[in-house]
Amino acid sequence: MGTARALGRYITACSASLLPVVCFAQPATISSTLDGAPPLILGHRGLPGLYPEEVIAGYEAAISGGADALELDLQSSSDGVLFACHNVYLSDTTDVAKHPEFASRRTTRMVDGVATGPDWYISDFTAAELKTLRVRQPIATRSKQYDGLYPMATFQEIVDLAKRAMAAHSGRRIYVYPETKNPLYQRQLGRPLEEKLLAMLTKEGWNTPDAPVFVQSFDPASLKLMRKLGLKTKVVQLIDGTDIDYRSGAITYTSPDTAKPFSWLQAGDPRTFAAMVTAAGLAEIKTYADGIGPWKPYILPARGVDAAGNPVTALAEASNMPPTSLIADAHKAGLFVHAYTFRDETQHLTRTYHRDPKAEYHAYFSLGVDGVFTDFSTTARSALTDWLKERGTVRNEGTGPARRP
Repeated sequence: MGTARALGRYITACSASLLPVVCFAQPATISSTLDGAPPLILGHRGLPGLYPEEVIAGYEAAISGGADALELDLQSSSDGVLFACHNVYLSDTTDVAKHPEFASRRTTRMVDGVATGPDWYISDFTAAELKTLRVRQPIATRSKQYDGLYPMATFQEIVDLAKRAMAAHSGRRIYVYPETKNPLYQRQLGRPLEEKLLAMLTKEGWNTPDAPVFVQSFDPASLKLMRKLGLKTKVVQLIDGTDIDYRSGAITYTSPDTAKPFSWLQAGDPRTFAAMVTAAGLAEIKTYADGIGPWKPYILPARGVDAAGNPVTALAEASNMPPTSLIADAHKAGLFVHAYTFRDETQHLTRTYHRDPKAEYHAYFSLGVDGVFTDFSTTARSALTDWLKERGTVRNEGTGPARRP
């Protein structure tokens, strides 16, 4: 994320879109992001607030809703085809349980130190078999209207969609944002992700520093391996945590798969993800990555106690604490910050936001976040447009989402 596009120039953007468009004039430096450009809207698994996760229709809706990037989780089929799916198993997001022909493949596995299953695992299915499944919404409180309508998407299909969208809308940049998911587990199964991902990006002409690509992982071993193999795109180190201690606001680290990268667990490294947000941790990340993707409480912690002085048990009962210095520290180290995950539902919002998801976006935009992973791209785009208007940096000449050049 260099500064070239933010310095010494004045940008005017107005392009055709799947939705009505905002035409806007934009000064060279308009926010406190690393490069001075507006924060990116990162379509987390497509538009899963409405559609099932990681289906092409959801990604199309995210683009129409103003997303700058199509975020996805990479999993490999048994024959080495990269699919978009959050978990290594299939029961939560597909109708695999309704397919009697696959009943015998139900099993249990250890995944990054956690016992999982009984379930059906993507790595046990060919690409053709996976394409016979239909995707469903895994979150009970979200819309089920599209359940059973769409097949699982391959990484190639998402890349093709991004290319079509950019070709159709001159001047618009749509990033693809793949995550190597459980990379050591998949390599141990003989389904390594890194070489396949690099080969695909190279084939597409996208293995360059200025390609519309961010490659992300929670495991630095995966990112470092890809750099060693020759990956030249922008790279993002994700930073996790298990839960929040609402008495103090501190992040906790109690589950093997959220306390630390699996490569650290395997090596007996005593550190947790907390080490990554220190000055030394950020400096180490800078040696192989361009940015960080922290869980939101690393930036705005939350805490709360009830009338008896006991800690609350839900985020919606807690309030924001003063922000940490993480964004400023990361920017000082030359790293951009893409925070996750923003959601509209009130159970994902602290009391500070008064049930208004846009207020949460505004808080993070004001702190200088460089991008937001969101399940609701339309809300995020609307919030960003409003936030920029309030600062006099967007001149509206129409309706619809503003477009990042």
